[in-house]
Amino acid sequence: MKNKNALTILLYVFAVLSLAYTCYAAIQAYNTFISYYSTNIDVLNLVIYMITTCYQSLCFSVLFYALGVFSENFKKPGEPVVFLYCFFFFRECL
Repeated sequence: MKNKNALTILLYVFAVLSLAYTCYAAIQAYNTFISYYSTNIDVLNLVIYMITTCYQSLCFSVLFYALGVFSENFKKPGEPVVFLYCFFFFRECL
């Protein structure tokens, strides 16, 4: 396993925590809907209620994960990118 920087690990931790909260919110939304509408349960209303309750934390989970994947591709400051480019394509730079 290659070394990951602290920002990447932090973003992945936030993604997992946000996803755990999304699962908790979905369970609570289901229980709330069932307790209030125990006599007249409409599946479409249940789905809409669960989506409106959980979509924000789910979007944050996806956002944190995408930022974690994106932050893995950052160049480290010690990598000589310009020097390698100059060496391989323009030998007269040296």
